[in-house]
Amino acid sequence: MGAAGLAAPVIALLACGDESGSEGEGAAPEALRRITDPVLRAFADDAVHVVAPMSDSPIAYISQRPRRIFVDLDFRDRTVGVLAAHISVSTGHWRIPQPGDPLTEPLTPGVPEREFEELRIDEWDVDMEPGEGDVRIRLGRASDVALDFACTPMEGQPFSCSGGLWLIRQCDRSSAGTCREDFVEVGVGTRHPGSECTDAGASARFLTWVCPDR
Repeated sequence: MGAAGLAAPVIALLACGDESGSEGEGAAPEALRRITDPVLRAFADDAVHVVAPMSDSPIAYISQRPRRIFVDLDFRDRTVGVLAAHISVSTGHWRIPQPGDPLTEPLTPGVPEREFEELRIDEWDVDMEPGEGDVRIRLGRASDVALDFACTPMEGQPFSCSGGLWLIRQCDRSSAGTCREDFVEVGVGTRHPGSECTDAGASARFLTWVCPDR
């Protein structure tokens, strides 16, 4: 995510190796959308990307590493509102609050972590691997998702993974609205060598797109 540590892990319920209880622990309610066979890609030596395919493009994408925001101009004003952002009159740069920033405080200039150069959304590389802390704005409304998988092969890698149950929220395009998703760690699971998952394997962080609490 390039910007490790920008966002704390979201809800991690019943993560592999986690024996502590948590509110909501147990089988996911039937009404939840369940992901039991996700696409998994290597993200880092100790991390796996749980791919959340989109049927439509985001209306904005915030890339933390190069400090850029790619925006669909038809939704520019809406994006400003969702991000609680301020656009500098002098530079045209967006000032975007980062996780942990009080939204009641003014976005003063001169804080590099909050400053982003604006580009058009068609300049964004849709095949670019997200960085930790990246943000995307999508049409739709946040809805609950249960992420739970066992011995799922990794794409292009000699490993299989198990993780969950993690209850998260992601944008649901079938409902009207606009929502934000952050690319963050959702929990710690297991990466097994090979496809049989008979080996105990090793711990790995799992990251995907999640609607934040705020």
